[in-house]
Amino acid sequence: MRVVSWNVRSLRDGRRGVARQLRALDADVVVLQEAPRLLLWRLSRRLLARQVGLRLVTRGRAAGNCVLTRLPVISSSDRELPRRSGLHRRGTAGAVLLLDGRPLHVAGSHLDLDPAARLLTAAAVRAQPVDVLCVDVNDVPGSPAWRLLSDGLSDPGTAPTFPAAAPTRRIDALLVGPALRVVGFRVEGTCASDHLLLVADLAKVDGPTFEGARP
Repeated sequence: MRVVSWNVRSLRDGRRGVARQLRALDADVVVLQEAPRLLLWRLSRRLLARQVGLRLVTRGRAAGNCVLTRLPVISSSDRELPRRSGLHRRGTAGAVLLLDGRPLHVAGSHLDLDPAARLLTAAAVRAQPVDVLCVDVNDVPGSPAWRLLSDGLSDPGTAPTFPAAAPTRRIDALLVGPALRVVGFRVEGTCASDHLLLVADLAKVDGPTFEGARP
């Protein structure tokens, strides 16, 4: 199973470029941060999903987070967290998918720039069960928010993810629960956003072994 996590900057750099890159990666699950959430946001998300060839699972605004997949869907959820004075509204998007007959909990979020608010949002994100967690953390590994998010999960990333033109900071995370193992992981370059993409090839710990990570 291939999972992609990406902050797409509200498609400001063009939906076609985003769709082209996602389609080339041939992912089974895509978790987006900063998906369109203002004017015509529903239409923009549906068009993107159609161009990528995946199903848009989460239907709410969810403060710019959404999940796309080709896997069977058991349920989905969108949650907007209470707005904090002077800050952008934050939220989470999640889905329970069916992978080889077993439920797979996937969630995504985008944390605050303010450190205190960021920690509160991280706590809200981890209040739900998760097997794959995709987050624009807006902070670096070792920070309180990152430690909270990654507690009990594996973190296969090492490379910087932002800014895309000349990345110097790793502020995006794709975290994996103990029911899955990481077969391959990489950061993918892009001209279609200011964040790089995270690409993970995953398998169940008791499932068949892949020959290797997919290209």
